[in-house]
Amino acid sequence: MQDITIATRIFDNPDPARGITHEVKDRMVRKPCGSFYLIEGPEKPGGLEVVKPYSLQAVYSWLQDLPWQIERTVVSCA
Repeated sequence: MQDITIATRIFDNPDPARGITHEVKDRMVRKPCGSFYLIEGPEKPGGLEVVKPYSLQAVYSWLQDLPWQIERTVVSCA
C-alpha cells in the first residue's frame, strides 16, 4: 500500500531581499499504517522538504487553518 495525499496547501513565500516570490506546496499525507504526516515544501528553491508527524486532531486543525490555500485531493497515491 502507498501513501495517500489528503490535501495540498499552496502559498507564495516572498523573498524581499531578492525581490522574488517562491511557490510553496505542503502536503498532508496518510501512511498505510494509519498515521498522518505533513510534508512541508522547501522554503527556498532547492531546499529540502520537512516531514512532521500529525495527530488526527492536528490534521483537522491544519485543514481549517487558511482554507483558501487548500487544494483538496480526493485520492492521490505518492
